[in-house]
Amino acid sequence: MTSIQTNNNRTKNLVLRLASERAVMALLLAGGMVFFLGATRRSTLSGMPMKLQSIQKAHWRQCADVVLAGDSRVGCGVSPSEMGRFLKGQRIYNYFFTGNGYSQEYLEAIEKVLDPASEQRMIILGISPQSLTPLMTKKRDFHEDRKNYASQSVTLARWFRLLLCHTAPMTRNEIFGGRFANEETPRKYVEVFSDGWMAAYSEPTDYSGFLHDARYNIFNNNYVSANIVADVMDAVARWRREGIRVYAFRPPTVEAMVALEEELSGFDEEEFKTAFQNAGGIWLDVDPFGYPSHDGCHLRRDGAVAFTRDLSKMISAAEGKRGRPITLSLTSQENLDAAREDHQNEK
Repeated sequence: MTSIQTNNNRTKNLVLRLASERAVMALLLAGGMVFFLGATRRSTLSGMPMKLQSIQKAHWRQCADVVLAGDSRVGCGVSPSEMGRFLKGQRIYNYFFTGNGYSQEYLEAIEKVLDPASEQRMIILGISPQSLTPLMTKKRDFHEDRKNYASQSVTLARWFRLLLCHTAPMTRNEIFGGRFANEETPRKYVEVFSDGWMAAYSEPTDYSGFLHDARYNIFNNNYVSANIVADVMDAVARWRREGIRVYAFRPPTVEAMVALEEELSGFDEEEFKTAFQNAGGIWLDVDPFGYPSHDGCHLRRDGAVAFTRDLSKMISAAEGKRGRPITLSLTSQENLDAAREDHQNEK
């Protein structure tokens, strides 16, 4: 071997060693940055990691007596644990998905969450107009969550929940705005629960974003579909034949959103209600504006607790009046005041 070859080999080995050392240093530096940002982030999320909730939901099979279904209005608006105070002894899960629609796949998945051995099987549908539109049935959250998370271990996810929190994607606001935001920058706070509920509120309250999105995106040439409504009615009739009790309600929101939905969505609530009752379901007429929203679409945490109490009492009453539609008897304000008091006591 010539001296030139020897020098070349030495140079190559030196380059490889330096490259490997730098790669290790880069990895350590990147890991340190991730840990630092995760540990110091002014996170607006609390409770369990959102990804862990998604993994758990992907594994929910034959585990519930009561399944709540719908989009994020149901996810933020109904607390299974609060409902359990009134429907005692029942396993209640909130099987919502963000931007969700009542596709045939979703309707079939709802039933699979119920325990076939349960003697108290119940499905509660939250019917927002957008959940009956073609655009929402094609949204990816439901399909992708089931595809991506069904093979992941819930046990491992629970063990590594701290890592999930630290490595969760950060928004630009969390990286920069979270540290330098002024008092007028809206910030959304969410607490994630293992039963599917997501308790949320914003500071300050801002309705403009969701109202704009509904007008120019959700209901832009996207209307309630007669075919999707028919699929829902077919599922309700099938569930009733199988002995499953089925309830439905229109999730409360703000007056401006309801007015916009009435103008653009093509949803006829009375027509839907009649078809639902003819299919064997029980429609619950809830107070549409009696609970505070934090963003012009979803209920604020205290409003969600108050609404859950009212909804639960209505269902309890309806269980003794099978097949007869009922209306809210307890004023929303009474439950709202009680919910605020409970939340203050929790703090």
